[in-house]
Amino acid sequence: ISGDPHYYTFDNQIFHFQGTCTYVLSEVSNVAMAFYLLYRFDKIGNPLLILNFCHCIGLWKWFAVNGTFIATPFTLHNGSIQVYQSGFSLAISIDFGLLVTYDAYSYVTISVPYDYQNATCGLCGNYNLHPEDDFRSISGEILSSDVDFANSWKVEGDTDPECHDVRCTGLGCAVCTANEMSLYSDTNHCGILGDVSGPFASCHSVFSPQTYIENCVYDLCLGGGYQPILCQALNVYSAQCQQQGVQLGHWRQPGFCGKCCPATCSNPSTPNNCPLPNQESCVCDDGYILSAGQCVPEANCGCVFEGFYYSEGQSVVLGEDCGRQCVCSSRSMVCNQHQCGPAEVCGLHNGVRGCRPISYGTCSVESLGSYHTFDGQTFRYPGACGLTLARVMGPSQLPYFVLTVEKVPRGLQEFTRFLRFEAGGTHVSIELGEGSNVQVSQNVFFPSALY
Repeated sequence: ISGDPHYYTFDNQIFHFQGTCTYVLSEVSNVAMAFYLLYRFDKIGNPLLILNFCHCIGLWKWFAVNGTFIATPFTLHNGSIQVYQSGFSLAISIDFGLLVTYDAYSYVTISVPYDYQNATCGLCGNYNLHPEDDFRSISGEILSSDVDFANSWKVEGDTDPECHDVRCTGLGCAVCTANEMSLYSDTNHCGILGDVSGPFASCHSVFSPQTYIENCVYDLCLGGGYQPILCQALNVYSAQCQQQGVQLGHWRQPGFCGKCCPATCSNPSTPNNCPLPNQESCVCDDGYILSAGQCVPEANCGCVFEGFYYSEGQSVVLGEDCGRQCVCSSRSMVCNQHQCGPAEVCGLHNGVRGCRPISYGTCSVESLGSYHTFDGQTFRYPGACGLTLARVMGPSQLPYFVLTVEKVPRGLQEFTRFLRFEAGGTHVSIELGEGSNVQVSQNVFFPSALY
């Protein structure tokens, strides 16, 4: 699945579908094992991939959007699941032969062993080597419309308000002008894929470039010629070719063909045991190695602890009850006991486990100078000067903020009131009253003496 998106089934049926819901990409179920892949777009158009599978009796859900952030590579469930970087994509390999790659942008590949012939269903088709019956709906009916087929695999119960059936057909969802067609089809754009003397020529005998050119032109039309879209479209054809062992000419600057599985601090010998062919990738300079996605000197590698890798200096809270806080130091993980406070609960926030407040203290100010503190004290102060409402006191590990209110004389009898807030280098000033004005400035320092 690539681009906006374009689908290439197991049997090489090609269709185009711009859905806004969650769809079953591929699903299989038998006595021994089952899996299903879901594909959807978030509210700003980024594709999300969700994989669920069960093996024998146990059920595991391991790939989700709001899970804990873990550095690759790592393994799960006694090594039956391997997650690692492959070229520019994340690869997920499961012991029964399923391999999924995802570039976290718009390119997904799903590979299954030949045992799965005529056993799959979903948008990727039934894998029976007959592309003419790939448009089989969830009810088993073979449809003539790719749009009706795709809509039939929409996941039931999708409550996202952005989810609705799509009725435009294939490449007709966006029409290129004659000028756009001519421009985006030349060898400086998508036409480079078909250039017989270009960097992709060695793959023409394996994959005809015509469909990839058409999809590339379509995506560029939708994106107004945005350069990263072109790079992504070229990468799709490149990746397909390299998976077949075809070595291409240099089409990136600089071009480099590296190991599909790069060496990492947690597994320096990975390239020697990689089952995949070499492909274009970013590699570390000699003497450096990948540490949580960053190239570091080999001497600066971090810690492998309880099956997962942590970079040097990284601090994490572990345990379902946040009972340990651990720091990676000199390749050793050092842990002390950790405990959440009485008004906190252990949980995940943006992929990071930690203690989160279960309640909040509230301070309020009423219009006639009546103040209510965080601890419930009430007092009145009608003064017409700048007052600090709240700020972080003294040395603290908490993020700093300061909130002030100020009355500025205007004329003989009137005042203009301002609420000012500063945090993280950003200052927000709000003029209170009807039709309030808001001014935001970045990285501005306001000395506390002004308050």
